[in-house]
Amino acid sequence: MKILLATDGSEHSLSTLQSFIDRKAMFAGPLHIALLNVHLAVPYSRAVAWVGKENVDRYYEEECEVALKPGRALLDQHGVAYEMVKRVGDPAHEIVKFADEWGADLIVTGTHGHSAVTNLVIGSVAQKVLAQTTRPILILK
Repeated sequence: MKILLATDGSEHSLSTLQSFIDRKAMFAGPLHIALLNVHLAVPYSRAVAWVGKENVDRYYEEECEVALKPGRALLDQHGVAYEMVKRVGDPAHEIVKFADEWGADLIVTGTHGHSAVTNLVIGSVAQKVLAQTTRPILILK
């Protein structure tokens, strides 16, 4: 079973990963896990041009490493095998896109526990993924 674990490196993401680890016995057969982090793209093309593409790419790489580090440590601690995936762009779009490309059987993500009003105003990555995907999704709080 291919399971996509989306993480942003936050405490909520770690809690989601821990909840998944605590329940991974629910899933039959061998698990193939992708730990995915999506970094928002720098919104100003002039800034990218001024700083240079190589520097921006290095920035994305370093930031994704920082975001993935806590999740990697948790999965390693529990002996869970995984592959790391780094993407740049809109988080919900990139999660769904990777899930489709990889053929994920399940997308696992968490919520930050914002209020309904906050989610209405700024939205939620989990809600956007749910709206955009046809794949099964497990949202943990």
